[in-house]
Amino acid sequence: MAKFKIQYSAGFGHYTQNHKGFGPTIYIEETVEFDNGKDYFDYMDFYNAHSKPDDTYFHISFLEDRPLSDKEIATRNTYRKVRDENCKKAKEEFIKNNDLDNEHYSTHGD
Repeated sequence: MAKFKIQYSAGFGHYTQNHKGFGPTIYIEETVEFDNGKDYFDYMDFYNAHSKPDDTYFHISFLEDRPLSDKEIATRNTYRKVRDENCKKAKEEFIKNNDLDNEHYSTHGD
């Protein structure tokens, strides 16, 4: 059992009105000690504990000065895939459920 020092940031931003001053809004940025009851840091455990369904942005920074173990690398890869899918879904849900002027849709990405 170990505690891991983690910094994470999460936010909401629908990327549709960047030129009008709207972009991703980070609503939390925090450094925490996380104990998942395992001898390695499980990215999925942390993500599931700290993310919200409407997050369109989520980033985990591992603050310990050591290489990641094979288990940590595997959970990080799974976390990134799940996070990207969930963030994309949250963005699509927001656009679908809110009236945005077409002229404000970004056609050139971020």
